[in-house]
Amino acid sequence: MTDVAHPPRAANRATGQERAAGGFAGLVWLTWRQHRWALLGSLLIATVVTGALAYLAAELTTLYHQCHDQACAPYTPQQATLEAPFGPVAVSDYLLLFVQYAPLLIGVFIGVPLLAREHEQRTLLLAWSQDVSPARWVWTKLALLGGFVAALTAAASAESDHLAHVRSVVDHENLFGDTLFLVTGMLPVAVGLCWFAVGVALGAAIRRALPAMFGVIVGFVGVTVGVRLRYPNLLTPLSSYDSFDQPATGAFAKNTLIVKGGLFEGPGQPTNLFDSTGHQLDYTSLQNLCPMPGPDTGPDSDAMLSCLVRNHLQTYSLYQPGNRIPAFHLILASGYLGLAAVCLVAVWLIVRRTSLTAG
Repeated sequence: MTDVAHPPRAANRATGQERAAGGFAGLVWLTWRQHRWALLGSLLIATVVTGALAYLAAELTTLYHQCHDQACAPYTPQQATLEAPFGPVAVSDYLLLFVQYAPLLIGVFIGVPLLAREHEQRTLLLAWSQDVSPARWVWTKLALLGGFVAALTAAASAESDHLAHVRSVVDHENLFGDTLFLVTGMLPVAVGLCWFAVGVALGAAIRRALPAMFGVIVGFVGVTVGVRLRYPNLLTPLSSYDSFDQPATGAFAKNTLIVKGGLFEGPGQPTNLFDSTGHQLDYTSLQNLCPMPGPDTGPDSDAMLSCLVRNHLQTYSLYQPGNRIPAFHLILASGYLGLAAVCLVAVWLIVRRTSLTAG
């Protein structure tokens, strides 16, 4: 009787172990096993970049305090440090540019392999014929890798936002300009999740890693260029006539994005300068009113500015005020997350229609 009773207990233990291996813990282990090098590499890069962003923000703040919380005077050691070829300003430019393009790496090296590698290695038959359904297998791996991407991009995004705000104070950078706008708020998180989902979808649809990676690169470049060109007009711009003796109002206010405006110099070009009656000056009239002292002196020189103020001239601008930055971030983040949702639906449909016999 004892010999007869033991095999069922052993079989039950084996069955329990198989179920545990095929459950959530097993999928966690499988995800780590298959993607460990990409995850470790991403974690290392994100740690270095995030630490460097925090260090540069602290260094810029220290220099600003040494200059008595104002712009550092020319020819001072602090100004020399700021303008050095590999000083904190230059290095922060490179790091912020990396944060902006990091979602491309996420899509290529984390998103694409999730399903494309399974197709290429013909392992789907083995993976999806176990006690875990294909849908559960896919959604669990998507949740694990997507959560990892969200955590890394959130940490880097928080520090890039901090550094951007420090730059806006210390170096008078415009937070609405595309250099800083695209790496502030939590926009990098939405962009990172978006291109992770796009990479998974292209990998599932194309079933080959290299063509899917190329598709992610082309898509990322196209969407990024489109966003840079079109985001200033996501909301209807405001318009105003602004006097040069009021540098903190209208289109001259801090963190304002100029959609259309500015001064033009050269014969035959509109100057975009208006007198008190609203009449636009032509180039000849401007030269007669405010002659330029030398060939290297432009309309933004001190002499020219003094003349514009003295004659009460105005310029016309279409602009987005700085208080619209959160709304613009929300619009763009919603667009990116909407694209991610579409890609995830596509992945679900592709998985449902995938034949296991095709591997």
